[in-house]
Amino acid sequence: MENRSYPDGTQPSVEELNRTRKDRVAARKKAKKQQKRDRRRAQRKQAMASGKKRRRKVNKIALVFVLVVVVGFLVSARRIMNLRSENVKLKKQNQQLEEKRDELKDELKNVNSREYIEKRAREQLRLVNPDEIIFVFPNE
Repeated sequence: MENRSYPDGTQPSVEELNRTRKDRVAARKKAKKQQKRDRRRAQRKQAMASGKKRRRKVNKIALVFVLVVVVGFLVSARRIMNLRSENVKLKKQNQQLEEKRDELKDELKNVNSREYIEKRAREQLRLVNPDEIIFVFPNE
């Protein structure tokens, strides 16, 4: 047997010496393939880890977007409720104004009549006919 030693100064085992050269070459190839697989796995793990970070970032962006949409919806809903209540108030006011307009139209029809003029003179100017007597009572 020949005297072999490794660069680190250790001696090969008997089993290693008994292997054929082909076995040693095949073992080296197998080890290289395993190293390649391990490197690829490490790269994939790294890529997946950065993908998780990317997913987290995407999730945060999606969460912010959803919050903006919800806040916008709530603001719109509140504005709609305020507009509806204002609409109800304006409808009531419109109805009151229409009633007053109808009263004024009726009053306008009677403006030129003698009874209406006399009534208004009594109410606003406190006028009386010459044969009437006025009684004034102190405020209670």
